[in-house]
Amino acid sequence: MAWLPGRRPRTPKHVTGDVVALELSPRTAKLAAAAQAPFRLERLHAVTLPEAEATDPAAAVTRLLERTGLSGRAVGLLFSRELFTLRRLELPSRDTQEIASMLDLQLGKLTPYPRADILSGWSVIGAQREGYTSVLLAIGRKAPMDAVLRALSGRGLTPEWIGVSTEGLEAWWARRAPPVPQAPAGGLTALIDVDVTGTDCALLHEGRLIFSHHVPVGQEHLTASDQARLRWVGEFVRLPRILLHEDVTGQIGRGVLTGMAASLGSLAEQLSSQWGVPVEVQESLAGGTASPEAARQAQEHPASYTALAGLLASGAAPRMDLIPPEAKVSQALRTRSRHLARLAGTVAVMLVFAAVLYIERILLWRGYVAQLEAKLATVERTSEETRQRQGLMREIRAWLSPAHSALEVLRAVAEASDPEITITQVSLADGKPVTIRGRAMSMPGAYTFSDRLKALGLFANVQARSVAKARGVQAVGWDFEILCDLEAS
Repeated sequence: MAWLPGRRPRTPKHVTGDVVALELSPRTAKLAAAAQAPFRLERLHAVTLPEAEATDPAAAVTRLLERTGLSGRAVGLLFSRELFTLRRLELPSRDTQEIASMLDLQLGKLTPYPRADILSGWSVIGAQREGYTSVLLAIGRKAPMDAVLRALSGRGLTPEWIGVSTEGLEAWWARRAPPVPQAPAGGLTALIDVDVTGTDCALLHEGRLIFSHHVPVGQEHLTASDQARLRWVGEFVRLPRILLHEDVTGQIGRGVLTGMAASLGSLAEQLSSQWGVPVEVQESLAGGTASPEAARQAQEHPASYTALAGLLASGAAPRMDLIPPEAKVSQALRTRSRHLARLAGTVAVMLVFAAVLYIERILLWRGYVAQLEAKLATVERTSEETRQRQGLMREIRAWLSPAHSALEVLRAVAEASDPEITITQVSLADGKPVTIRGRAMSMPGAYTFSDRLKALGLFANVQARSVAKARGVQAVGWDFEILCDLEAS
């Protein structure tokens, strides 16, 4: 979440807008917040340190963050032109990877600092000869940038891109409203941006940045003494000679003075007379690009917001990529960690959903099993009652309609008997064999009676269990006991 101060420093207002960018120099730190659809600057703020306190951009950005309360978001970052050396180089290649390799080898020759202590970026200007490519190389010391990145990291701010403010001037010129004519054909446009502590000049050919020149004289110096004004004019009077020395083809055909240049009309006239071309003053926030609140804040916190307004209006990152390699790795790791965190969250949600679904299925299964057990218990009770009733029905049926009646048994016994056989007892009981007791005149007569019972077909399993001589003084014959089953009807 980002904040900007209103009239009372202790109650900062919320920074509205889709994007926020910072521009930093050794003494000045600026902030711009803008809405993108449509583009409109909504908040502007600047902090300028006294010369006695000027040490590095980290001090200025720390003061700016303390006053605005900006924290916890992604921001764009522009470093002022005075922190970099911009060199034009012509390299014998048209391949981007070969150009990058060549520039990496050239860096050690173009600066007295060790390779590990410098930060660089480049952009293609064009091709003036067949097989060659002209590039604009920016080189700066890494230590001030690292200090700024640490200060931003302490407030939870992550740079989405890092560039040089001169590219913001190029973007401002390309998207200014209403558009104005370019320089004559083949001529260069000198876009001069006057800031608090210095002046940045961008040389444009057909709207494209081809060279940059910095003059360490700003608005605070120009309004303080005539000597500073003379020095400022002298620096730009010799600019055509600098272009010749740097092999920049073409001549200045148009001059535009912007930034904190509202009161510098006389200087524009002097440049026009020295260069022999028209030099005009243009307001950097003209054309409705700033809200009334942002315009008021620009007056309360005077500085040049040209580069910030131009780059935010373009909606694109600078072509010169100045993000340090380790910052790129950290940014990639943070992005990867965010993606992994989202993936872990998604997996956790899916696992929780699966666990809930599994528990729900278990509960449903247990409920279904309980229902089946209750139904089975009911069926078992009903089945037992049915078996008992079937047994009773069989008993009643057997009683009402027996397979063979007692009369049939007695008739069969009588039929098998002869005069030598005397029947004393016939026993009939459900589920038990028929028991026939009697006396025969001889032992063979008893067995003959048993055989006749078998031959009748009414009895089965006929067995003479005991045949013994009759007891008693006057007893005559043999007592017998025959067991047999009734054949099924």
